[in-house]
Amino acid sequence: MPEPAASPDTPSRSKIIRDAVIFQAKLWLEGFKDVLLVPLSFGAAVLDFVFGSSMLYAVMKLGDRFEQWVHLYGALGGEAANEGPGEDLRSLDHLLNEAADGIEDQALGPKAATDPRPASDDSPTAARDPGSGSGG
Repeated sequence: MPEPAASPDTPSRSKIIRDAVIFQAKLWLEGFKDVLLVPLSFGAAVLDFVFGSSMLYAVMKLGDRFEQWVHLYGALGGEAANEGPGEDLRSLDHLLNEAADGIEDQALGPKAATDPRPASDDSPTAARDPGSGSGG
């Protein structure tokens, strides 16, 4: 039985490999963050209990900001764009995509320059929710 033709929405093999490698790197970073936050949050909770400070919530904010920066599911594109990092924080996705683009440009030469990136990858404002306003 012949194999069905790939739909236009199907990503290329190189994109799948690229996204899989980036996803694995992000999973490792998330795991490393979790290993660090376990003792940090416990220590902060003890300090809060003893001294009445708010260190635990500072540790939580640090973890939340790191998660926004890593943007684990950024490869989902528009579906995950609303939950991505804020305008003031460049996500790991942007940094890794820029690095991967540079590697591809070196490996493929001028041929890679003919494959433009979508506007949503190049512009941090493209992923902004139109309902959120532009004042910042």
